[in-house]
Amino acid sequence: MKDVPEQQADSHGHPLRSCLQPAEIYMHVADGGRDKTKNSVLRESVLGILAGCFIGFGFSTCMLAAGQLSPDYRKAEPGMFNLLFGAYGFPVGLSMCVINGASLFTSNIAYMAAGCIQRKASVTQGLYIIVLSYFTNLAGSLLLAEFMVAGHVFHQREAFTIELALKKTSASFGATLTKGILCNWLVCMAVWQGNAAQDVTGKLLGIWFPISAFVTMGFEHSVANMFVIPLAIRLGAPLSVSTFIVKNLIPATLGNLIGGAVFVASMYGLAYGDLETAVNSAAAAVWARLTRRLIRGGGSRGSSDSLSDRADAYVAALPTTVAKGGQV
Repeated sequence: MKDVPEQQADSHGHPLRSCLQPAEIYMHVADGGRDKTKNSVLRESVLGILAGCFIGFGFSTCMLAAGQLSPDYRKAEPGMFNLLFGAYGFPVGLSMCVINGASLFTSNIAYMAAGCIQRKASVTQGLYIIVLSYFTNLAGSLLLAEFMVAGHVFHQREAFTIELALKKTSASFGATLTKGILCNWLVCMAVWQGNAAQDVTGKLLGIWFPISAFVTMGFEHSVANMFVIPLAIRLGAPLSVSTFIVKNLIPATLGNLIGGAVFVASMYGLAYGDLETAVNSAAAAVWARLTRRLIRGGGSRGSSDSLSDRADAYVAALPTTVAKGGQV
């Protein structure tokens, strides 16, 4: 009988298959958060600048392709325009970040939140990576915007960029915040799926659809806006830097933080990580305390037995570490 070869594993010890299982993706992302804390300041800074540039390249493609359709066509066929605008361009930017390696603020939120939940990184380390990537992404975005202006890339094609920047700074704080949440929910899911795939083709497909969806629906990505709106200002948009920061960048950034940390990392932490154990442990303790109070309150013997049986059944159904009162 032939020996069955051992299954190969990646650098994090996860099996090498065409696609990781959901729980493995979560742990892979948490391990990625831990790995980021080991990078030098120089490496993280360089990768952060590259990420800002990559996102700018992607959004430039959107604006120079679908964005150059005539205003009459965009008004007459808004659905088709949004589809074209989302389908080609921005996915290029994120795929370069994931496949080639870059430190993107919006995806770092999920990486570091998962790493903190799993205690693979401290909160201080998580905040350090997130803040560093935010400002290095800004530097990369501004650098690429200056290259675009110097190269006259948008010469006589600047109308749509200015129109888009004015639109992005005209919404209410709450609307931009909400669109920021929805944006990074999808962006982090794209990164999640990119991490799930173990080959380049799978990564591209995993990234493409969620990113296309967020751009099509017009959500707010803070790093993309670090490029688009300053570029529009340099191209002649009647906007001030303070208007950009207050009306767009602050609410979009806060929304991105909530979307990545709460709706992606924390949700999967509840499903597959230490948050699940912590919540189950707390629930078991509350249930046991409640049943003891009811029993001491003088209920009938039959109801006391029933409550005790339910409490025992609940605890028995929990993961072994919780049922035994283990550490979480």
